[in-house]
Amino acid sequence: MSLKRNKALLIVLSALILLVLAFALLFPGIIDSIITGFAPFDTFSVTLSATHMDININDRIQLDLVLVNGTNITIKAPVTYYGTIVMNLSSDIPSGFECGFDWYINESGVIKNISVSGTNLTWEANKVVNNTFLYFEVPPPTVLSEVTYTGDSYYEKTFTVDSCCALINVSINVSVNQNYTNYALYQIINSTLVNKTDDYNLVVSNGTAHFSGFNLSNKTFRLTAEPAPEVIQVIIHTGSTGGGGGITIPMIDYNTTKAFIVEPNYISIVTTMPAMYESIITIYNLRGGEKNFIINHTDNFIYDVESNVIIPHKEFLDIQVHMNASALQPGKYTDYIYITDGDDVEKVTVNLEMLEIGEEEVGEAGVMPEEQQPAPVSPEEGEPGSDLKYEKRFSLLVLILTLVAGLILVSATIYFHLKGKR
Repeated sequence: MSLKRNKALLIVLSALILLVLAFALLFPGIIDSIITGFAPFDTFSVTLSATHMDININDRIQLDLVLVNGTNITIKAPVTYYGTIVMNLSSDIPSGFECGFDWYINESGVIKNISVSGTNLTWEANKVVNNTFLYFEVPPPTVLSEVTYTGDSYYEKTFTVDSCCALINVSINVSVNQNYTNYALYQIINSTLVNKTDDYNLVVSNGTAHFSGFNLSNKTFRLTAEPAPEVIQVIIHTGSTGGGGGITIPMIDYNTTKAFIVEPNYISIVTTMPAMYESIITIYNLRGGEKNFIINHTDNFIYDVESNVIIPHKEFLDIQVHMNASALQPGKYTDYIYITDGDDVEKVTVNLEMLEIGEEEVGEAGVMPEEQQPAPVSPEEGEPGSDLKYEKRFSLLVLILTLVAGLILVSATIYFHLKGKR
């Protein structure tokens, strides 16, 4: 009986060993976690993969002020090690920060260089430190495109600020014309102008507009202004058709002998995106009767403007200007639009500057970047991913308990089966 009982125990023990070996082969991350300390699990599909640390990129801290077209920004993100050994660690570059560079880890004052291979970061970690920080730099935001309209009656500048990653509390300085006043700042959201003059603390002084306090990956803004009172020469009144309603316009440098004016008289486009562009010029018929206007243009990049329009006395009409910059090489280009009523001629100057930029920053030609609203980053806030981390640990504990219970059940079944045969 003793021999049979020993044989049964030997069979049960062999079955347990085989199950453990099979479990270790199927789920190597579990064994690794047992050796180095429990770690949160990234995914659970066919197999489990364990990590030895956690980079809390959502709890990152910006160590420098963020100025558009300024200097690089240093960012640090908390890192938690799991375990107490020295070993080489590897991690993907945190999502959304692929443009980062100069990566290093600070383990309680000990600086560890990080090797970068593609999107992979590798370094030797002393996991006894447990809690540390990952440091890296990102380039500053830049102005991706800028369009300025200047005329005797108004000033308008529209520009897109681009960043390769989510940043907070950004500030920008934009040059503006000092002959204008009452500047207002708008953000273009879904083709709608939203007034942000107060929200982003707009201040205009000495030819510079400064505003700050916005978060971004990409945003498009528009600055508008009207002529300063000290430079207004005359105020004109238009009719009620053609342009959509009678309006009063304060004018800079307006000669009262002019039969008509064209607004804007200067258009400047500075862009990194070779694309198709459209603009509008407005012709105001101020003196005399109904007039026929002939429109001509040079064609460096302007390819279509209506050539002949009729405008009644004291009316105005918007004319579309179509431009093709899709094939232009980096450089500066100028076109002119000439408008005549047979007696007088008005000229609109259109400058286009194509800037050089890497393909990875431009994307598909002519496609404006979608605006993104990154979540605010605050060192006072708790770790956003902490709940998920505890959920993963709980799931791991449940999995281990389930497997142990299964092993016990299988062992018991084999034992009682063999015992029943005696």
